[in-house]
Amino acid sequence: MIDIIYKKIVRFLIKYHIAIIDFGSENEVDEFYDWLYSDKSQKRELSMKKKVIKICAWTIGVVGVVCLALMLICNQIVVNNAEGKVFSDIDSIKYNKVGLLLGTTPQARIGRITNYFFVYRIDAAEQLYKSGKIEKILISGDDHSLDGVNETECMRDSLVARGVPASAIFLDGKGYRTICSIINANKVYGLKSFTIISQKFHDERAIYQAEHLGLDVENIQAYIAKDPKSRLAYLTTIREYFARVKMFIDLMTVDTHN
Repeated sequence: MIDIIYKKIVRFLIKYHIAIIDFGSENEVDEFYDWLYSDKSQKRELSMKKKVIKICAWTIGVVGVVCLALMLICNQIVVNNAEGKVFSDIDSIKYNKVGLLLGTTPQARIGRITNYFFVYRIDAAEQLYKSGKIEKILISGDDHSLDGVNETECMRDSLVARGVPASAIFLDGKGYRTICSIINANKVYGLKSFTIISQKFHDERAIYQAEHLGLDVENIQAYIAKDPKSRLAYLTTIREYFARVKMFIDLMTVDTHN
């Protein structure tokens, strides 16, 4: 009777991870559980649980490796495609009548601090315009973002404050996603060739979309805006790996012929 009570206490402690037993060998493990679960059905149940846990662990591991490989492959395809089409040197980029400035909000959603993705994109658009590399700027973004901010108007106001004439700027407030901005530039605004303006990771993805959506475009290039160096900015870099996988799904499902 005392032995049964003792076994129940030990089972309880092990089940809820209250006690941890340090075994010297596999034989000691087997002997311990043979004693603890002398009943055959209990031993079979324990064995099945161990097998299920192993299968789940292997499945999670395999799925994780496949997902990681998929992200790396998608990323490399996008990077390779952008080779020779993205420029950080203002003297190296070719003239294009219109620059497509991809929208973002002036403040980051986390912490409500200055969004330097915004600031540096404005810098890049200003540089292109004042150097004569573009004549017009199409700002494409969300006219009512999650923060209730009109991205396109904020960008226009910032450019005008820097001396870019309002007459050289036109707005696409329906650029809710990068893919929408690219499609609208071609389908709504009739642009066949344009210079994309954003950070490098964003430029690369936008170029791939422009060239693989079945749109009537040619000579797509991009100008690289400076990358912010904050910790929050690095989260955007991590997010980009997932965004590129999502992009390939979009390319298979989005119909641009309507």
